[in-house]
Amino acid sequence: MLAAGLAPAQDQPDPGAREQQEPTYEAPSVLNRESAFDSYARTFASPETPTVPVEPYALDSTYDGPSVLSRDVSLPQGAKGAMIAFGLYAEIIGVYDSGLAAPSAVQGKPVAAVGSWGQETNFSANVARRWRRGKLNVEYRGSYRRYTNEPAFNGLDQFLQINYSEALAEHLTLDLKNTLGTTTLANGAFAYFPLASLDRIGIPTDELFDSRTNYLQSRVDLTWRITGRLSLDLGGDGFVVRRSSLLLAGLNGYNARASLAYRLTARQTISASYDDTYFDYQDAYGNSRLETAALGYSIELTREWDLSTMAGGVRVNTLGLTEVPLDPAIAALTGQNFAVVTFANVLYLPVGEARLIRRFKAGSLTFDYATGVMPGNGLYLTSRQTSGGVTYFYSASRPLHLRVNAGYIQLSPLGQALAKYSNVQSGIQVLYKLAGDAYLDVRYDYRHYTTGEAILENDSNRMSAGFAFSWGETSPGMW
Repeated sequence: MLAAGLAPAQDQPDPGAREQQEPTYEAPSVLNRESAFDSYARTFASPETPTVPVEPYALDSTYDGPSVLSRDVSLPQGAKGAMIAFGLYAEIIGVYDSGLAAPSAVQGKPVAAVGSWGQETNFSANVARRWRRGKLNVEYRGSYRRYTNEPAFNGLDQFLQINYSEALAEHLTLDLKNTLGTTTLANGAFAYFPLASLDRIGIPTDELFDSRTNYLQSRVDLTWRITGRLSLDLGGDGFVVRRSSLLLAGLNGYNARASLAYRLTARQTISASYDDTYFDYQDAYGNSRLETAALGYSIELTREWDLSTMAGGVRVNTLGLTEVPLDPAIAALTGQNFAVVTFANVLYLPVGEARLIRRFKAGSLTFDYATGVMPGNGLYLTSRQTSGGVTYFYSASRPLHLRVNAGYIQLSPLGQALAKYSNVQSGIQVLYKLAGDAYLDVRYDYRHYTTGEAILENDSNRMSAGFAFSWGETSPGMW
């Protein structure tokens, strides 16, 4: 259940000054399409894929040794024979959501969770284009939802991602990625996105409430293959998050990075990386600068097992507001037990990531773990994050596909007087081909989060079932 009202994130304006915008929901992932984030593209790569470039000037010859966690796996290596691919997808499903909760428009008013049946229409389009030196992938997804008893949560969600990669020269590759969208539902929207990924700062994967969140993240990487074994990556990100509720802070920031990877053998890669990250908060007082240095090691243990690791440290320089208890004598005079004061501190914390992938003939199993510093979720600002997750994908035959996931996140604020935040979530999705282009899609998502001492606690269940229709080529990477 949800209890007690929320204070604004730091020194925001009066939350009663304007009404909330109508929340909407991000469409669920579709198993017969490329993942929006390409997160598991490498999972389905053939173990026989050569690791030494055969044609250095061709785009598909970019560095493809064991996965390096400090780098983005932008575009999957697949469907090399398809120069143009186009696909459309539409779905009509019935849904039931429990635990729907929007932040109160009035400070101190309790937040009530509600449940309702509804109907949802999902649609998407994918376009992939390949040239001798470049490749382009565009994905659009939309979802329109109507609830029977809770019209405040009706609305349209949208997602757009554009990936472009080009071989500028014989050993030089440029990768561009833009991700933008608007979403509301906290449970299910990004359930299959790896919780351990720390480089998706601008993607709202851990929202507290079902209220409108708009986001944009742009990424650029320039990879120079110095030799057949050594590569240098220079890149940067810019990101923006805007939340409709004045109780929750928005986010602005950037990241600049450099990493050097050396392939010891065809199965082993070592790397070193440095990241400079800055973010501040909209409608809130506070900012942070992170300087992160890390070493990585990746190995293809066998033809079926891959292991990628990264470990290092981060220097966190944080400025913000916090509450401190007042002396009893002063509290008696002022009638206030706490005072809000500014703080500035510098902390040194460990960071680390690990990913273990087991490939099967008909699927894959992925384990993720990470610890680092993240900008939080609008209520929790700069926080130390620890997360882990497991995802299992199974494709028994062309008609049947199954995906199961589970994960957790913990946030410990660095400066705010808030208890530790804990989140546990899981989900299962079954997609079965009925006939021709028609599919049966059944899905269940569960989420439980708490801020400690039951100050804010919620259980959320999402059940959906319906019919999907797919036309055209599937995007590269899934099959």
